Amino acid sequence: MKTSRSISFDGWVLHADIGELVRDGRRIRLQQRPLLVLEELLEHPGELVTREQLIARLWPKGVVDFDTGLNTAVRKLRVALDDVGEVPRYIETIPRRGYRFLGTIDPPADAVTPAAPVGAPVGSAAASQLPAGDRRSVERRAMVPDADVRASRSVSVWSRRGMAFAVVFVLLLGGASAVWWASRPDQTAEHGMTVRLSGFQLLSSDLPTTLPETVDAELTAAFSTDGVVGVSSASAPTPGTSPAYLLGGSIQRDGHAVRVITRLINERSGETLWSNTSNYDGNEVSRVPRHIAVDAGNVVRCGLFGASTYRKPLPDSVLRDYMQFCEGHWDPNIQDGRKALVPAQRVVAAVPDFSWGWAAVAGGYWKVALAADSNRIAEEARASGREAADRAIAIDARNSEALYIKSMVLDRRDWIGREDLLKRAVAAQRLDCGCEYHQYGWMLLNVGRTEEAVEYLRQANDMLALYVYTPLHLAQALVTAGKQDEAKRVFDAAIDLAPDSDFAQRLVAYKASQTGDLELLSDPALPISGDVRAALLQGHRARMSRDAGDRARAVAALLALPATQQTEGVVKLLASLGANREAFEIAARIARTREFPGPAIFWDPSMRGTLVDPGFPALVTELDLVKYWKTTGTRPDVCREGSPPPFCAML
Repeated sequence: MKTSRSISFDGWVLHADIGELVRDGRRIRLQQRPLLVLEELLEHPGELVTREQLIARLWPKGVVDFDTGLNTAVRKLRVALDDVGEVPRYIETIPRRGYRFLGTIDPPADAVTPAAPVGAPVGSAAASQLPAGDRRSVERRAMVPDADVRASRSVSVWSRRGMAFAVVFVLLLGGASAVWWASRPDQTAEHGMTVRLSGFQLLSSDLPTTLPETVDAELTAAFSTDGVVGVSSASAPTPGTSPAYLLGGSIQRDGHAVRVITRLINERSGETLWSNTSNYDGNEVSRVPRHIAVDAGNVVRCGLFGASTYRKPLPDSVLRDYMQFCEGHWDPNIQDGRKALVPAQRVVAAVPDFSWGWAAVAGGYWKVALAADSNRIAEEARASGREAADRAIAIDARNSEALYIKSMVLDRRDWIGREDLLKRAVAAQRLDCGCEYHQYGWMLLNVGRTEEAVEYLRQANDMLALYVYTPLHLAQALVTAGKQDEAKRVFDAAIDLAPDSDFAQRLVAYKASQTGDLELLSDPALPISGDVRAALLQGHRARMSRDAGDRARAVAALLALPATQQTEGVVKLLASLGANREAFEIAARIARTREFPGPAIFWDPSMRGTLVDPGFPALVTELDLVKYWKTTGTRPDVCREGSPPPFCAML
C-alpha cells in the first residue's frame, strides 16, 4: 500500500504517503512501525493478519525480539486511533496468532456499489444468547462481502466466513477464557483484569479544573499495552460476581504540596485493595498527573498481573498483601524495597500454591540483599531468595518473574547460570513490566555484548517506560555504545520519572558525570561535593585543551579524591586523560565489589586503553567472564573491532 492516495475508514483518513491520520481536523503523525501495521491491516480488512506477516513487513532484516517490538507498535497505533477501551473498535487481538481490522473502509471515489450485500444476518436465537457487546460483535460478522468485489465497494469488517465464525464463537464462548490465557501459566484466572477509572476528585479550587481529566489520560496511556491489565472508562462495572476493580482518588492542595490519595477498590465487595498517599511539589502541578500514572500504574499492573496467574480470584486480604508487596518492589528508593518482603510472606502463608506469591518472596529477599549493610546479610538473603524462586518455579515452570528474579540472586559472577534463567524468562511468557528484558539487557552489558544489550533495554523501555531505572539503564547502555546524544534524551526521560526533586537532582548529577556536560556539572545546586565537582570540571577542561601540563594536574586532582568518591565518572575521565593504569586499578576495584556498574564499566569507549593493561586478562578470568565467553561461544563487541585488544586472543 505504498501509494499517495488516501484511505478512509470510519471517519478517519490515512494519508499513507506521509504517514498521517486525520479526523475532524485533528492530525496525528504516525511513526514508521505503527504506520506499517495499519497499512497491513487495511490491506486485509476483516481477516486475520498473523504476527508473522507483520514481523516480516516491519523487520525484513530481523531484530533481537520481534514480539515485544510488534506489541509496542500495535499499542502506539491503538493510542493514535483512540482504540484503548475494553472492547476494541478497530484492532482486535487474536491471542497468540495476530490481529484483525474491525473497521469499515470507505470505497474509492470511482467505486461501483453492488445492488445488494452478500451474506445473511446471524440467527436471532443464537445472537440473543450473547451479552450486548458480544452480540454486536457477532452482528458485525453477519454481512460479509464477496472477495471478488471487495476492492470496488464498501468493505465489510468480516470475510465470507463470518457466519461460521459467529457460530464457532457461540460454541466456544464458555471456553474463551482458556483460549485468551493460553500463553499464561496453566493455572489461569477466572476473572478479567480491567481497571475501571472512577476519576480523581479535585478538592482544591486553586488547582486546574482539567487536572482530573489529565490524570485519566495519563493512566489510560500507562495501561494501553497488549498486556494483561487494561483500563476502562465505563460508567459501571461489567455484570457478574467475580472481582471488578475501580481506581480513583482525590487531589488537593496541602500547603506547598499537592496531596494525592489513590485507591484501588474491589467493586463487588467494597474492600480497599490498595491505598497510597503521596505529596508532590506544589510548584510543579503540571507534573502531578504523570506522577500519579507512574506510581499507581506500576503498582496496579504488578498486583493484578500477578493475581491473573492464579487459577481463581485471590481473596481480598491476599490481594491486599500482594499489592503491598508491589508497592515496595516498585519503590525506586532501593532502601525502601525491603518493605516488600513481609507482605509477600503473608501471601504465601495464606495461599501456598500461588507461584507468583513465591516469586514475590524471592523478590523481597532480592531487595533485602541490595540494601544489606553487610556481605553476610546479603548472602543469606540471596540464598533465601533462591529457595523461594525454586518454590515458585516448581509450581509453575513458566513463571518468568521467578526465573528473572532467581537470576538476580545467583552469585554475581555466575554469568552462565544467570543467562540461562533470563533466556528462559524471556521465552516463558511476557511480563507486563518488561523486567526480564531489562535484566537480560543489563547482564549483556556487563559481559561486553553492548549492541545486543541496547536492543533488549530498548524492548524493556518500550514495554514499560514508567519505571525510572528502565530508561536510566538504557541511557547507560547508550553511553557505552557511544551514542551520547540519544543517551542524553533517555537520561532526561529517566529524570522526568523521578519520584521527587531530590531523586531527580541525583539523576541529573549522574547524567552530568556520564556525559561530561560542563554546564550541568557547574550547577552548584546538584548534589555533588565541592571537591568532586572541581576535579571533574578540571578534568573535562583538560581533556578538551589537550595540554600535557593541564592533563597531569587534572589526573592528580582526580586521584586525590577519596576512594569512596572515585566513581565510574572519575574512572572514565582518568582513562580519557591517558591515565590508563590508574583507571584500570580503580575500575577493577569497582568491578569486583559493586554490582552496579560491575564489569560494564570497562566497555565504555573511553576505557579502551585499560583493556590492554597487563592485568586485564587475569581480571576477566577472576570475574568468570572468560569462562562465560568460552562456554557460550560469544565474544565482547570490542573483539570484533579492527584492532581488538590482546585479551581477545584468549577466546
